[in-house]
Amino acid sequence: MNSFKCNQCGKCCSHIRGMMPKEDDEFIKEMAYGKLPLVQLIPVENMSFPLWDWEAKRFKKYQDEVNIDAKIFPSRGILDLNSNKAIIVTYFMDSDACPFLEEKKCLIYNTTRAYICRLFPFNRGPFLETGEELKKENMFGTCDGMEPLMPTIPETYDDMIRFLSKAFPDGSFENAVQFDHITEWVNKTIVDLMKQKKLRPAMNYPYNLFLKRFENAEKIDFTDFLEESNYIGNKEELIKKFDENMDAKRKIEEFLQDHSQFNY
Repeated sequence: MNSFKCNQCGKCCSHIRGMMPKEDDEFIKEMAYGKLPLVQLIPVENMSFPLWDWEAKRFKKYQDEVNIDAKIFPSRGILDLNSNKAIIVTYFMDSDACPFLEEKKCLIYNTTRAYICRLFPFNRGPFLETGEELKKENMFGTCDGMEPLMPTIPETYDDMIRFLSKAFPDGSFENAVQFDHITEWVNKTIVDLMKQKKLRPAMNYPYNLFLKRFENAEKIDFTDFLEESNYIGNKEELIKKFDENMDAKRKIEEFLQDHSQFNY
């Protein structure tokens, strides 16, 4: 059975802006500038690799250790009208190429890197519910290392997932599944906070007014807000669970157990 192997060309880290599926780009432009609780804070063409708030904290520490400016800024947030706080959910690095890339090598490779670094060549995993039929081509970014592997990936859903579970010994498949789980968890958590009246997001505001209020409000990271509002007990335990890919491991294992009649 063929398996993926990174050829260390550095292309994936050399062009980090605009690397998203077309349908994501269209959805963001239509919905993410004020129609939803979670609002895009930057133009879509400026977007680069997303960092969850705890990943951004780490990257700010890493940039000091390697003496660079990674230009880390908020990219998506919620303006809570209850507390008048600007809740930052994700950050981005305002750069065309990853600031941690030097001579095709990652300066922080041996650290706990962000999911967006560790899931490549995936754009998304196969379990993410998008409302559209899953096609294998839509799961991957542009990667020379995928060229020999793509024709061998099965088209049928069950066979595809069995194949993916074995074909990526680098852990990227598991990381992609975990990243998608966190994305869904964030969205469900926002809805649950609203139901519990712990959160009252500003929605349908004129965008420039929203940005002005957001900029002037007290800032707080999403996981800090969850802890402060007593929605979770200890954010470090939650982050540790995410870091260890516990949700992805369980999801993949359950799928393979339920569909164990075929082996590669």
